[in-house]
Parts: sequence; C-alpha cells; structure tokens
Amino acid sequence: MSIDLTRLESLTPDQIDDIQFDTGVFVKNFDISAFRTSILQGQVSRVTKDSFGVTVSRDTVNVLSDLNGVHFDYLEGVVTTKITASVTFTLASMSIEDLAFALGGATVTGDKINVKFGTEAADFINVALILPILDGGFVIAELPKAFSTGGLSISTSKAAVGGLSCTMTGYKSLADSTIQPINLYRISPSGTLTELTVTSAAGTASGDTKLTVSDYTLPTGGHWVYKVGTTAPAIAYRETPDYTWTEWNGTDEITAATGNKITVAVINQDGAVAAGSATVTSND
Repeated sequence: MSIDLTRLESLTPDQIDDIQFDTGVFVKNFDISAFRTSILQGQVSRVTKDSFGVTVSRDTVNVLSDLNGVHFDYLEGVVTTKITASVTFTLASMSIEDLAFALGGATVTGDKINVKFGTEAADFINVALILPILDGGFVIAELPKAFSTGGLSISTSKAAVGGLSCTMTGYKSLADSTIQPINLYRISPSGTLTELTVTSAAGTASGDTKLTVSDYTLPTGGHWVYKVGTTAPAIAYRETPDYTWTEWNGTDEITAATGNKITVAVINQDGAVAAGSATVTSND
C-alpha cells in the first residue's frame, strides 16, 4: 500500500502567520507599553549579528518516585525545583563596554577591564529580545533582571566579521517577588485600515456593475479583493481574506445585484491594509 505524503500536509494560514522570519532586536530598559518605539528612542542595546536564541528550561523532581510500591511516574508527584531562562546572541562590536557587558560583573578603569568576583544589584539589568512575526506582530522575551553567564567568548575567521558571544540569564529577586526570570509576550499587529472611497455604477453587460476607487494608488505588492453581501462585508486590519473574497484586477466589471453591498479591500503580505464599501448599482 502506498502513502500519499501530500495528504499529510497540516499547515494552516495561522501557523504560517506565526513564523518568526527575521533576526531579533536586542534592547535595554524594555517597556511593554511603548515597545514599538523602543528602537526609535535609542533603546537598542548592542549591535548584533548572526542568530539569536531564547531558552526556558524547567527542572523537576517526582517526590513519589522514592516510595515503596510506586512503579510509575505519576503526574501528582511532579514538583518544579527551578526554572531557568536565558537569551543568547552575538555582538558585532567589541568596545570596552561590550567586553565588560559580556563578562557580567566587571569594572572599567581607563582601558583596563577588571573581572569582579562579587556581584551587585546594579549588575543585573533589564534586557529584551524582540522577534518579528510574519503577520506583523512580535514575540518578545524580556529578562527583567539579567546577568551575563556565558563568560567571554570571542571568535572570528578569515575574511569574516568577528563576534563576541553572550548569554544573558534571567533571575528572580528575594526583595521583589513580582520579578520573574522571563516575561514572554505575543503582540498582535496594531493599526487601522485606510478608508477607500468606492462608487458603483451600472456596467456594460446586464447584471454587471462598474466600480471606481477614488484617490488611492495601489501600493507595491498590494492587490484588490472584493466581497458582496446584503450588508457591507467587513474585514479587519491585517486580516487575511478567506475563500469568500474574490480577486479583482481593479478594472473588470463585477456581477452583482442592485441594492446589495460590496466591499473592496487592498491586501498585501501582512493582510488587509485598506477597505471601503458601496451600495451596488447594476445594469438591470
């Protein structure tokens, strides 16, 4: 018996939208309420290269495993003993501040960097990794109190840009129980649709209407879709139209009954960016 592997495809548009498609941005003093302007406000912490990594691991112990007569791992006995969160990245620059940053606890005197054996509260800093998603949103890994635990590792190769590898680990605080090793956010895209002015006039053929979209230039990468209904069909900003919407080249006449409502939308790789509706006037 043969197996048709093409029938095993299980990806959905939502899953594709959730793909992280580009390297992240590393910022300091992260603020979730204003993260979209973090880069413009000079919060970029370091120039980075290559890939990023975010790791959250959990250590557990099963307290029932030592009991006589217990021969299986029961979920009721699982206890978390530790949660560790870290981000890894490579710095493209190697300033004195970068080297001290990678060492974690360090002091800088002129051109000299001294490793500190003790740590202070000021050595634990707020950092965040912002990862863009295909749907226009973001996944954000924030370490409110992070400390460099990867040590100092410098690498390079012939005819290549060197890199300073760093690992930042997040910590809880006895002084502030609200501080977690890591905060993860999934931020949906925000924005509003551009409103289109759509008019409908009787078309050339019986049952057809001719649409006109005024004062709007189709952006590069954009395309038109439309949908007819007894009420004006709606589409949200960045929403991907389903099969009930029809592609339109912007000039062809459309078959629709007089009195119905028609919505025209502009779609790009991120979804809907503009839309407008009109009452259909058809060639009856």
